[in-house]
Amino acid sequence: MKKNKLLAFILLGGLTLSACGNQNASNDQKSDTNVSEDQNVSKAASLEEEPRYGSKVKIGFDGDLCIAGQNLAEINGYFEENGVEVEFVNTKTGKDALSSGQLDAMTGEFGSLIVPATKGLQYVFSTASHSGCKSLYVLDESKYQSTEDMVGQSVAVTNGIGNSGHNTLLRFLIHDDINPDDVTVKPVDAAAVIQALESGEIQGAVLDDQFAQEFIQSGKIRPVRSLTTDEDFGSEVCCVTAFNKEFVEQNPMLAELVAEAIEKGNQYAAENPAESVKLLQDKNLAAGDPEVATELLKAYDYTLTNADGEETIRSYFDDYKELNLIDKNRSTDDLVKELWRPLGNGEVEVVKKN
Repeated sequence: MKKNKLLAFILLGGLTLSACGNQNASNDQKSDTNVSEDQNVSKAASLEEEPRYGSKVKIGFDGDLCIAGQNLAEINGYFEENGVEVEFVNTKTGKDALSSGQLDAMTGEFGSLIVPATKGLQYVFSTASHSGCKSLYVLDESKYQSTEDMVGQSVAVTNGIGNSGHNTLLRFLIHDDINPDDVTVKPVDAAAVIQALESGEIQGAVLDDQFAQEFIQSGKIRPVRSLTTDEDFGSEVCCVTAFNKEFVEQNPMLAELVAEAIEKGNQYAAENPAESVKLLQDKNLAAGDPEVATELLKAYDYTLTNADGEETIRSYFDDYKELNLIDKNRSTDDLVKELWRPLGNGEVEVVKKN
């Protein structure tokens, strides 16, 4: 993991940041990669001099098991230990809320957050969380065994076209040398997806692994491609903590403390999966059978580092350019410099007056 200590007053410029908000920003908005050193960034010499010091940090709320790290950071008091007061905000428009400053931070899926960031939404990616999250499922009794079997078939996505499920499917297909145009994508509500599989309306569905567990246990569905278990995706970061651009520019030390608390929550989840599930379920932040949830939490690799996060975001940029979701003329190196700002492991030195 990167350990490059940065003094807090050094420019953090060049920033343009399901489970997962809605994508409402205009796709025509372009981000400016030529950031001037005259931009209004923090020159604070200490934490106490940062403009948001002493105020609540607004974090996007999500009860999904994928977001265990930030929730455990709150439950176990890690934010408080770092002297940070947080307020969890429940919003269905996470990306837009983060970009506009209604949220200061949120943990979400790379697959959903990256494209809007390249189109001009104002957030950056900072702290790796874990692997996994989504898989391509088919009926257990069906003949389908691979993505190749989906050619000429219909596959459901449950969180809309252009969001993480859809983009995950596209990545599965191009990794397997399948033309995405040869597979029909259908938006289907999660509540209706099993019925749609059973009726033959669709032949496959990209689902959150947490949602799928009930139906796997009952023998209804099985995975044929997975971010969680397949070798080519197993070391990728699925979920990542992102920060509002202006917040992290103006308050780099405070952002570091927030990220450190979330990273401590990630490590707790990695080392104590059963205890983590109990803590989360006691707070109604994780659903389902505790043993099943624990096994799922174990399947998510919460030990992934920010170095893994940088490698992952590079892979996403390259894949999304191949899929024409991102302008092919944009350099992956430039995109990384613009949108990847690692925090949570001492990347920013926190200087206090006392």
